Amino acid sequence: MKKRASQAPVPTTIRDVARELGMSVATVSRALSRPELLRHETRARVMTVVERLGYRPNLLARGLRRGKARAMLLVVPNLSPFFLEIFAGAEEAAREAEFAVLLGNSNGDPEREEACFDQVASGRADGIILLTGLAPAAYATGRRPLPPLVTVLERLPHHAVPVIRTDHRAGASEATRHLIDLGHRRIAHIAGSKKVPSTAQRLEGYRAALAAAGLSAPAELVFPGDFTMQSGAVGMDALLGLDTPPTAVLCGNDEMAFGAVRTLHKRGLSVPEDVSIVGFDDQNMAAFYNPPLTTVHIPRHELGRRAALELIEQLEGRDVAREVVLPTRLVVRESTAPPKRRSAGTSRRR
Repeated sequence: MKKRASQAPVPTTIRDVARELGMSVATVSRALSRPELLRHETRARVMTVVERLGYRPNLLARGLRRGKARAMLLVVPNLSPFFLEIFAGAEEAAREAEFAVLLGNSNGDPEREEACFDQVASGRADGIILLTGLAPAAYATGRRPLPPLVTVLERLPHHAVPVIRTDHRAGASEATRHLIDLGHRRIAHIAGSKKVPSTAQRLEGYRAALAAAGLSAPAELVFPGDFTMQSGAVGMDALLGLDTPPTAVLCGNDEMAFGAVRTLHKRGLSVPEDVSIVGFDDQNMAAFYNPPLTTVHIPRHELGRRAALELIEQLEGRDVAREVVLPTRLVVRESTAPPKRRSAGTSRRR
């Protein structure tokens, strides 16, 4: 006798809930979507059965019936852990408001970015949370109207749309002051991509802290990276080739800091004994790296949560904040220490 193939359990429907309660489907639907129209006792009975049966409303289908997708699209430049944690914060806030969050990875491709924006025009999403810092050309130039939009981390150039960001300048300044307080006087900076506005803000914070301490920031100590580990490794290699290498380096993100540490280890140098390294972002990996990385913490989950709340306010026609700035904080771990004492005129170039 042939065994019958196992079947996946059939998901609970709103009709199952209504049948269990002896109510109409319309009453159950009102209890879930317009609870203010029902008595508290009725609403409580419905929710008890909903929880017991494990019923989960199809938010997209419900939204489409109302003429709205009841969904937002979060557009990221890549699928790094940094952006995924922002997505998690947005998804948490959206779920509480019965919105779905779709994830769009542009991967730096202008056509993919435009396709993401087009999803709002086609009705698949109601608005966008943008993490790339730039709108597609057709939308940026006004050839197509911008959809309901909230940006995260970066302001959208030439457009007054809500932004949820952190104080990049203050974070970089605090990190640089930490190195100065440890006794470092030759401090380098491996910067992020020039295409990203926060790169300039972090560079400003670095230079401001040096100037406040009466220290110079010669051009040779600033290496233009691109937020990748590879650029951090290349940047550290270039800095070690200077006649007088730095004793400390502030990196524009944790990825570049990891690359810088890798180069130092390959050169037989120790972190922080030979060179102190500071990152930016405080990725989960930072606490478990070798050595654990001193870095500037960005509240990624909260950024995503606040962005989703702002977009929902916008979609529901209420006033929204033009700009929300969340604070950063320095997390001191084991990759920073006072500099080694060296004889005057000596160089560590290898």
